[in-house]
Amino acid sequence: MNRFNVKCPECTYPLAAEHYNTPVGHQVCGNCLSKVVVHALPALYRKKQSGASAQEAGLDDAGCYFHESKKAAHVCDSCGRFLCELCALPMGEETLCTSCLEHHRSESSSRHDFIPRQFRYDRLALGLAIIPLVYFPLTLFTAPAVLFIVLRYRKKELFMAQHVKGRMVTAFILGLLEVLGWLVAFIALIGWFINE
Repeated sequence: MNRFNVKCPECTYPLAAEHYNTPVGHQVCGNCLSKVVVHALPALYRKKQSGASAQEAGLDDAGCYFHESKKAAHVCDSCGRFLCELCALPMGEETLCTSCLEHHRSESSSRHDFIPRQFRYDRLALGLAIIPLVYFPLTLFTAPAVLFIVLRYRKKELFMAQHVKGRMVTAFILGLLEVLGWLVAFIALIGWFINE
């Protein structure tokens, strides 16, 4: 059964949930007999899931600033308010309340604490292409890995990152040259064995 009642737009009579998203296309309102089509998202049918639970505060416990009946489990690092499990928002190494989070976001859009950290596949690929050149036999393993990383993550959006495309292209070219170098070496080695 759904948690919400979808009502007829004509008479506001609750519509039967079993007729939502039907392939027939429409249902008839039980009150005013008008034809109604209901397209409901699956979340309408799901049972309500409980999120993070906060403990009830006892007489000797500090209460949450926003929910007085909930036990405080955290302190906002910006304003010092006591927060329950529901209200504490971990932001990097800080814990903030919703008010301070909104204040920091509106105060400074250039603050890097609010930008999610992303793994830099461009740097990994370029490092795997360049560093093994010191000991060339390692490129037998790293060159295919570089090609895989570049092809797999070339379209991964990296906002705030500069020179990503250039690093990816450079790593791809180096990895391709290393693979081609190994192919030429193997062909030459096989040709040498055949000639002997």
